[in-house]
Amino acid sequence: MSWDSPPLVLKRRAAGAPAIAYRILRPQGPAAVSVLMAHGYFENMKRYREVIDRWNAQGILVAIYDLRGHGLSEGPRGYISRFEEYIDDAQDVLGELASDDGWKALTPPMLFGHSLGGLISIHTALRAPDKIGGLALSSPYLSLAQELPPLKLVVGKLLSRFVPSISLASDLDGSDCTHDLAIARAYDHDPMNFKKANVRWFTETAKGQEQALAQASRLNVPLFCLQAGDDKVTKPAATERFMERVSSVDRQYLRLPGLYHEVLNELDRATWIDKFAAALLGWRPRSVDPKTEA
Repeated sequence: MSWDSPPLVLKRRAAGAPAIAYRILRPQGPAAVSVLMAHGYFENMKRYREVIDRWNAQGILVAIYDLRGHGLSEGPRGYISRFEEYIDDAQDVLGELASDDGWKALTPPMLFGHSLGGLISIHTALRAPDKIGGLALSSPYLSLAQELPPLKLVVGKLLSRFVPSISLASDLDGSDCTHDLAIARAYDHDPMNFKKANVRWFTETAKGQEQALAQASRLNVPLFCLQAGDDKVTKPAATERFMERVSSVDRQYLRLPGLYHEVLNELDRATWIDKFAAALLGWRPRSVDPKTEA
C-alpha cells in the first residue's frame, strides 16, 4: 500500500477497545525482515514516512500503526485507563499481521519503538519474547528528563484517580525534539498533534516505566538502542540502567552526544536510520514458505 491510500483498520477487538489504524509498507523487491513500528506520544505514523521509505529501499517490510488516541486510530486523544491497553493493542496488531502472507514469510518479526513506542515495545517483547526476533529502541521513554516537583506529582496522582479524563497543556515544542527547524515547525503545526498530556496517561506510563526497569533482566532478545545524548524529553541515565539490566547477549547501546530526543528526525538522521536498518537486517530470521507452513 502507498502513503496516499487509506490505512487499514483493525476492528476485531475486545468489547470497548478502539479501532486501530495501521499500514503495511513493502519493499519493491524481496523483503529480508519485517518490523512493527510504534511511535511516541503526541505523534502519528505519517511522521515516519522518510524512515520507512529508506528501510523499504533496503529490503525491510514495515508495519506501523497509530497508537490508540493518536492519529487515525480511535479513542480519546492521548488517554489510556491502563498502560496494558497499549500492549494489548500491539499484540492485536501483530495477530492481524500474522494473516498477511508477506509478513508471515518473515518470522519472527522485529519491534521498533521511539519514546513512548519504545516503552510499549519493551513490554510487548516481555509479554511474548518467543514471538519477537529483536527489539530496536530510539530514546525510549523510561523516565522524564526533568523530575517533577513533589507537589505536582501529588496533584497529578489525585487528578488521575478522581478526574482521569483531564488533560493539561504540554510544554513540549518541536524545537525540543530536533535541531531540524523544518521538522520542528511541521511538528508544531501538525493538526494530529493534540498538544495536551492526559493525567491518567502520565501515572499509568510511570507504572510502565517502573515495571520495565524491574523486569529488564527477563529480556533476552537481540537489542539495539540509540539514545539522544542531549535529550530534553527522556532521561538517558534511565535508558542506560535498563540496558545494563537486560539479559540479551546480542545488545548494543549508543548514546549520541548533541542530539535531541528524535534521533531519526535530526539533521544527520540518514546515518541513524541506516544504523537501525543494519541492526534489523543483522537479525534476519529464517524464511518460511506460507504455502507449506502448517
